[in-house]
Amino acid sequence: MKFRHLATAFLCNGDKVLLLKRGEHRKMLPGIWSGVGGHFEEHEMDYPYDACYREIEEETGIARSDISSLRLQYILLRRYKDEEIRHNYMFFGETSRTDIVQTDEGELFWVPKNEWLDRQLSETFTLMLEHYLGREASDEAVYVGIADKVGGKLHMHWARCEDFE
Repeated sequence: MKFRHLATAFLCNGDKVLLLKRGEHRKMLPGIWSGVGGHFEEHEMDYPYDACYREIEEETGIARSDISSLRLQYILLRRYKDEEIRHNYMFFGETSRTDIVQTDEGELFWVPKNEWLDRQLSETFTLMLEHYLGREASDEAVYVGIADKVGGKLHMHWARCEDFE
């Protein structure tokens, strides 16, 4: 079994969020909307923030210095086709930049936050964003979401990732 580590960021600017509509040529989830991100490189395995900042800059041109308050909010765990377990580290942050570069990953759009869930997202991202949007603004906890099927439908089990001492 393989383990795949990914970092995804949802960057906000005022009342808008930066979303990527994945290209139709993409092998994984073509045409699906997402945050920006991708796979960890070997030297980043213990440093999800570094992987996230690198992916943001590669996919958008937005540098680390243009991002404030980038925070890890979720770690999603999912088994994929009995071949791998995916760990997706989900970050949320703010940026003052709105000018972005386009890459071959797909098309980037600034979308009003109130239209976030109107886009065709992956099922795991939809459940995570519903949870995120339902949280208190003061809730700074990191949540772990474990994907499972309940009655043939995707379900996420949420737990706060906290120190127990």
